[in-house]
Amino acid sequence: MHMVSGMQDFNFKDLEQITEYGSGYHAQHPVIILFWEVFHEMDLTMKKKFLVFLTGSDRIPIHGLHSIKIVIQKVKDNTRLPVAHTCFNLLDLPPYPSKAILQDKLYNAILNTEGFGLV
Repeated sequence: MHMVSGMQDFNFKDLEQITEYGSGYHAQHPVIILFWEVFHEMDLTMKKKFLVFLTGSDRIPIHGLHSIKIVIQKVKDNTRLPVAHTCFNLLDLPPYPSKAILQDKLYNAILNTEGFGLV
């Protein structure tokens, strides 16, 4: 049944551990630290919406979140919203100057997206 509906074991620490970074970001970069703080403060519903935003689906693969390859890369224009490239699980994340701005921009991007609508 997992192959049809996806796993329901949402261990989001796995997602943080396996995420790769590009264009000057790394796990200890101040913007990335703020990103993960904002992410882990989200409720489950918002985290699932983030998965839809980033991957096109709120389902976890049969092998768990650690089997998703996610890349967060820096883009220069911090006036823009984050952009997700769902085919590559790639997040373009501008270097926002504060946690509040990062949260506002990220939530705005997540809440104004549409997934593939696959069931």
